[in-house]
Amino acid sequence: MPTLPTFEISALIELKGPQNLRNWNHFLRVELDAEDLTEYVFGPASAVPEPDKSTKPEEHRTWRLARAKAMRILYSTLRREDVIRRLERYGWDVQNTNPANVYQLVWNVFGPDAPAW
Repeated sequence: MPTLPTFEISALIELKGPQNLRNWNHFLRVELDAEDLTEYVFGPASAVPEPDKSTKPEEHRTWRLARAKAMRILYSTLRREDVIRRLERYGWDVQNTNPANVYQLVWNVFGPDAPAW
């Protein structure tokens, strides 16, 4: 019997700015929930503490990979040039690999209390 193809359905939508921030947020949460990565993005920056690399190398590796996957999911929604430029103007540090920090910046830049678009 032939195997059926597997389809991955992604709920992600691209952030366009304040006009779709709520929908973007909702669908980002749906995708992260499906991957069991929500706390890496929606929690405070310290929601998932980094395990000690020298005493718990496997836990550290699992943490690092989960955080990188959460960041990849988040970054995949931040592709519009105007969105990227605005985030950069407000201090987006591409060297910062903590997805919770990037998520918080998005809310600071595009959320209800953000500077005028």
